[in-house]
Amino acid sequence: MVKLGWETYSFGADVFGATAFLLTLVGSARCDFIKFTSVDGTFTDHFGVWRYGQWAFLSNGQQAWLYEGCFPYADSVVIDSKWKAARAFDAMVLIGGLLFFMISAFSACLGKRTYTRPNGIVGVCLLLLGLFSGLTLLVLDSNLCKKNVLLGELMQQFVFNNDQCELSTGANCFISATVFWFAAALCSLSASRSKSEENDEVEGGLTESLIQGEP
Repeated sequence: MVKLGWETYSFGADVFGATAFLLTLVGSARCDFIKFTSVDGTFTDHFGVWRYGQWAFLSNGQQAWLYEGCFPYADSVVIDSKWKAARAFDAMVLIGGLLFFMISAFSACLGKRTYTRPNGIVGVCLLLLGLFSGLTLLVLDSNLCKKNVLLGELMQQFVFNNDQCELSTGANCFISATVFWFAAALCSLSASRSKSEENDEVEGGLTESLIQGEP
């Protein structure tokens, strides 16, 4: 069985962590974390953790809905505790992911002989980021998903189950990011263990050499 060095595990942590951070960034920026589909399947409306997709009704003879883009939620929107918690976890993952990205870039620039990051501590932090990323799904049990009043005027034209939302692209990004955060954590912890074993072998070899060299 081939034994991987700690550099390989550390590189894997960097790749998985960077992927998780980019997925988190995309999921946070999008306005389609969840979606509501009309009962007849002819219309779908999307909502994100921070922004939502806004539609305008055209009544100039066409009577059609025009998508206007992503907009922040108005101050009048009631954001309950679970929605706030999901936002807080999202922000912590973004900040933590950015710090990890910067540490990885700093380590790569200086080289392994000049700088070695504490993989064990980083591994624990990555586990927390994976946990926080998963907890962002608390929004599925919030006002955003249950009894969404923002459907508003759309409910005059379409029939929705406004207490039953579905996962959309943004949520899938967070689910994928959660998996990558945990993969990065396992690689980082494996790197820490591998480096510790490598150091023990070197110290053991030096001790044996000193003993054999004694008169």
